[in-house]
Amino acid sequence: MKHHMNVSVNNKPVRMIPRALLLIFMLFLMKPELHAQVISKTGTTSGQFLHIPVGARATALGGAVTASSLDATGLIWNPAGIAAVNNRQIMIEHSEWFAGIQHNFIGGVLPLGDAGDAGTVGLYVVALTMEDMEETTFEEQEGTGRYFGAGNYAVGASYARYLMENFAIGGTVKYVYEKIWNTSAGGWAVDFGTHYVTPFDGMRFGVRIANFGQKLNMEGDDLITTVDIDPGSEGNNNRIDARLATDSFDLPLMLQVGLAYDLYETSFVRMTVLADAISPSDAQQSVNLGTELSFYEGLISVQAGLPELFLGDDRMFRFALGGGVRYQLNSGLDLDIGYAMNDHQYLGITNRFSLKIGF
Repeated sequence: MKHHMNVSVNNKPVRMIPRALLLIFMLFLMKPELHAQVISKTGTTSGQFLHIPVGARATALGGAVTASSLDATGLIWNPAGIAAVNNRQIMIEHSEWFAGIQHNFIGGVLPLGDAGDAGTVGLYVVALTMEDMEETTFEEQEGTGRYFGAGNYAVGASYARYLMENFAIGGTVKYVYEKIWNTSAGGWAVDFGTHYVTPFDGMRFGVRIANFGQKLNMEGDDLITTVDIDPGSEGNNNRIDARLATDSFDLPLMLQVGLAYDLYETSFVRMTVLADAISPSDAQQSVNLGTELSFYEGLISVQAGLPELFLGDDRMFRFALGGGVRYQLNSGLDLDIGYAMNDHQYLGITNRFSLKIGF
């Protein structure tokens, strides 16, 4: 029995989407009303900045890239993907988030041995930062003159390699850190991923498990407060310093399964369809869908995506669009410049710019 069918349009091959790709759609389309019957888990974990997408292409595809992040963005989306990198890469990205918040990423990938036959290693830093804010109190609502800062950071190291010709595995160890003024929380976590090029007409299949690790607990001097242990007595002898107790919260554990398939391909253009099924610990299950048109063997590309489908009232982003241009300098450097916009349901559009350098 054949696993796929080919038809033609103007004598060009058009591939029918295999059954495995349709299965993801069917599982989530059959009973979407089930998601509305479950209590929302939004806001029940720490490290929410880990949900922010990285990479202009990945963002423009609505996050449906678990099976196709075969560059430095694999450090975030699927560590197994960096096994496919055959040159040294550095990627830098900047995004103006909401309310003056900035999201930045820098990562590097290095193949080991001869063309990566000993595996591939990578390092990255992702930061969500903002300008210092002036402290306000109930008594001084216009500001006290004192300023404080806040930020979220993750630093990771990854390794990936091919176990077979078309099957790669990878993992990341990272440290997650959150801080506001003199209070902070930090903990270790790991990501795991696999990537497989199936025999079904080159369909790619990817799986990742992200943010498996320690709980985060906020601690610091800002939690110290003065308490009167005997309010019925006069004087200050009963006033002591006490530390407020805070709960520990899990990181947002996530299972993501993705497929990528070249639906149409000629020497001039390639059309790829992508789908990811997502099962997070702090939200209901959802699907990301994306499509990409790549021209002149990837020199120019455009993407569109629909993130968080079937998430109901918890869905934040409605659609994403983007594109990229790749150019090789005479010095041998490969430059890949990307742009993506993401439309938030309530807060408007965010813009993202990325630069990938290969050498």
